[in-house]
Amino acid sequence: MDSRSINLRGFAGSAGKNIMQGIGGFVFGNEASESKEDSYVERFLDRISNGTMPDDRRSAMTELQSLVAESRSAQMSFGAMGFPVLLNVLKEDREDVELVRGALETLVSALTPIETSQGLKTEVQPASMNSDLLSRETDNISLLLSLLTEEDFYVRYYTIQLLTALLTNSLKRLQEAILLIPRGITVLMDMLMDREVIRNEALLLLTYLTRDAEEIQKIVVFEGAFEKLFSIIGEEGFSDGGVVVQDCLELLNNLIRNNASNQMLLKETMGFDPLISILKIRRGSAFNFTQQKTVNLLGALHTVELLLMGGPPGETGKDTSKITNQTALAQVPFSPFISFLVDYLITWK
Repeated sequence: MDSRSINLRGFAGSAGKNIMQGIGGFVFGNEASESKEDSYVERFLDRISNGTMPDDRRSAMTELQSLVAESRSAQMSFGAMGFPVLLNVLKEDREDVELVRGALETLVSALTPIETSQGLKTEVQPASMNSDLLSRETDNISLLLSLLTEEDFYVRYYTIQLLTALLTNSLKRLQEAILLIPRGITVLMDMLMDREVIRNEALLLLTYLTRDAEEIQKIVVFEGAFEKLFSIIGEEGFSDGGVVVQDCLELLNNLIRNNASNQMLLKETMGFDPLISILKIRRGSAFNFTQQKTVNLLGALHTVELLLMGGPPGETGKDTSKITNQTALAQVPFSPFISFLVDYLITWK
């Protein structure tokens, strides 16, 4: 038997399926657990796992993705039996790029909540339970990170989307797992130098990843985050840029919030010149404040505010860091309007 073959009927009858269907019966009622989607999902998975014709396996993957993207019942059934099959595809079928793309897109669909007009706000989403199942094993996360080094654009793109979906539903578990994986954060940081679409997705992923995670924040900075972020901000047009500038500033602020060591590194490696560039009101745009430009300027002012606050409350050296940052920022030659706002923040802090 081929190494990718899996006895689906045996697995479908295992404890994993019983647990998922038990939860499904409690949350969605018996109708969901007895749905015809269950047999469809099992049939597609059998074709993917045990099929001998590449085209038929790809066709089954496409049909499975469509079903899981549209049906909560199918998402529940997939969670009971689908992960071993698709993870095996990602391990054993790397040469079949189309099949790997389909597997990743299906996994993204399985982790994407489906809203229904009849659904209650208190209902547990199958997508959330699927996220929990996929994130339980560090090996699964390691496998996904390895796909970010593949040459195919869509393989990298869907992998970034999948990791972001996992972070939105299982943040702490993903943060812990990525810290355990050698070069895990390095691989993610490399995505900031990828094509624009993947770079933008990587910004969102890293923003989730660095929330309230001091150790990850330090590693991200060590991997050159400040240089990369200010470079992207400059390429996008500083405060006149679009939502990408906003995303960069949100990630930057995550990295320095209550983190005195990262604040010190920012000051020593980059200085405050990049902040001046963002907060500079350029000729011809002084009275042309679009909503996005306003958001970008507020994001940069929040960076200033975080620097003025220094490290976390109670940390040794917090006052020294705070005073040093205040003194340095007070000497920065901002425009009159921005200087007024910065002086106000210094006085207020």
